[in-house]
Amino acid sequence: MTLTLWLFLLGFALAFGSECKPYKPYYQDAQRGWFWKELCQKREEKQEKKREEARQERKSKKVEIPWDRLSEMTPEEIQKLEEQARSIAIMYPTKENILEHARLIRWIRDRSMRYAMLYDYYIKQDPTLSYGRPTAMPVRDAQIEYRQRERKKALSALKDKIGILVVEREGCFECYAYRQVLSYIPQNWGIDYKVVSAENHPNLVQVLGSENFPDTFLVINERGYPRFIRLASGYRTFNQLEDQLFLTLYMEGYIKDENLVIY
Repeated sequence: MTLTLWLFLLGFALAFGSECKPYKPYYQDAQRGWFWKELCQKREEKQEKKREEARQERKSKKVEIPWDRLSEMTPEEIQKLEEQARSIAIMYPTKENILEHARLIRWIRDRSMRYAMLYDYYIKQDPTLSYGRPTAMPVRDAQIEYRQRERKKALSALKDKIGILVVEREGCFECYAYRQVLSYIPQNWGIDYKVVSAENHPNLVQVLGSENFPDTFLVINERGYPRFIRLASGYRTFNQLEDQLFLTLYMEGYIKDENLVIY
C-alpha cells in the first residue's frame, strides 16, 4: 500500500472514527447496511436531536403580553410590544399566539374608541372649540345658498382678470364629453373659456406640460402677462371643476372667504 493511500486512510479515521463507528448489523444483514443509513447511527441520532430541538424552540416562541402593567406603559412601548407580538404570531401562528395578539389589538382599539368618545364630549363643552360644520339639513341648505350667492359675486369681481383654457387632443373621447361641461361656464361663472388643440399648438403643450387630456387651466392676467394654473388633468364634472376653481382662487389669495371653499 502506498504512502499516499495510508495518509488518506489515516485522515479518514481521525475525521470520522470518534463520531461514527460502523453499525454491527451493517455486516450481519446483507439486506440492510448503508441503504438503511445504519452505517453511521450516531450521526443520524444527532441530526434527529437537532430537529427535535428546533421543534421545541418553535413551540417555546410565545406571544407574552404584560397585562398587569400594560396601562402604565408609554405609547412607544405599546407600539413596540404590538410589533413584536405580531412578528411572533406571524412566524409561529399557533392558536395561543394568534389569540394573544388579537387580544392586544382589541385592547388598543378599545382605548382609541374611549379617547374618541371623550374627545367629542370635552370638545363640545369648550366654547372655543365646540363650533363645527353644520349637519342639520336646514342649516346646510342655508350654507349652500350662501355659497352659491357669494361665489357669483366673487367671480363677477374677477371676470375681467381670469379665464379658462382647455387643451384637448384629437381622438380623445373624454375631450368630446368635456365640451358639455365647458358649455356651463359662461352662464354660471360669467367668464370666458377657450379650447385649443394639442396638435395645432405643440409649443403651448410643451410650456404647460400637458400629458393627460383634457387639460384645464385657470388663466390669470398678471399685469398684462398670462399666468397659467392647472385646475384639472382629465375629465371633471362641472361641480368638481367649480370646487377646484374656488379652492385655487382661495389658495392663491384672490378670494378671502373660507366659506366659499369645499374641503
